[in-house]
Amino acid sequence: MSELPEKFATLKISSRQIALLNALGALGNLRKAAAAIHTTQPAASLLLQQLEERLGVQLFERLPRGMQPTLFGEVMIRYAQGALHEFEYAEAQIAELSRGAAGMVRIGTVMGPVPTLLTRGVLAFKARHPKVRVAIEVGTSDTLLPALIRGDFDVVLGRLPDQLDSQGLDIQLFEQGEQMRIIARPGHPLSAKKKPALADLAPLTWILHPIDSPMRRQVENALKAAQLIQPLDIVETSSILATTAMLESSDMIAVVPNDVAEHYARYGMIAVLPVELPLAMANLGLLTSRARPTSAAVRSLLAFLNRQIAT
Repeated sequence: MSELPEKFATLKISSRQIALLNALGALGNLRKAAAAIHTTQPAASLLLQQLEERLGVQLFERLPRGMQPTLFGEVMIRYAQGALHEFEYAEAQIAELSRGAAGMVRIGTVMGPVPTLLTRGVLAFKARHPKVRVAIEVGTSDTLLPALIRGDFDVVLGRLPDQLDSQGLDIQLFEQGEQMRIIARPGHPLSAKKKPALADLAPLTWILHPIDSPMRRQVENALKAAQLIQPLDIVETSSILATTAMLESSDMIAVVPNDVAEHYARYGMIAVLPVELPLAMANLGLLTSRARPTSAAVRSLLAFLNRQIAT
């Protein structure tokens, strides 16, 4: 048998130690962490001691009622979490392949691109690759992008939050400011008004995205710019199903991307109120992680999405 390449010969951490680090990070207690990985406390203590000796640093401070990671320990916990996550993804891919699939692509997306760009891209991709499993999750950028970095998605269609450290991401910006619309149920009292003002909407209940999302921040900034400083009556959700259901049964209003508003208006489910919202959303982008090699299926999907972006 030939010798292992040098980069493999220098690995100094075992799968048991990875599992222990993950458990210690979650539980902060050696006894509980040992039980979580199905070993004894002395055995877990030895695993940790061996790892600290190999690395030459202390990973945890031993406290009277638990263990607290040092700065070195925090680095290793993040490594362990990432390693376990990658193995879980590999296991899921193997399961799909064993069932006859030709690959797996996990997409995270904000609401705006779903009715147009994403739908057209995925339909074209599936026509060419019918055996590739495609999983789509709709959310807000503040949750989707950390999930991409963590390894939960292969591709994200989203906006860049101001506080995001984009290092480690490949980013292709493709839309200059998405137009937002205020929507309500058909027959809403304000839908018949020729030129309702934002001030007319202030007393109503607003359905908005969660407070940390880029869309929510931009909406609030727009309302402040229009001098609507009184506290609004707000229901928070990123679910378009919850939004349309509540609109249908009330006089609430909501703020959604233009393509979403047009999609539901075509089916008579909502009315677009003729109100100008002074709102400039952050650019939409197609994002992938540099830390993970892209599979053939992911590369193909990106090609189909890029064709839609170019049209």
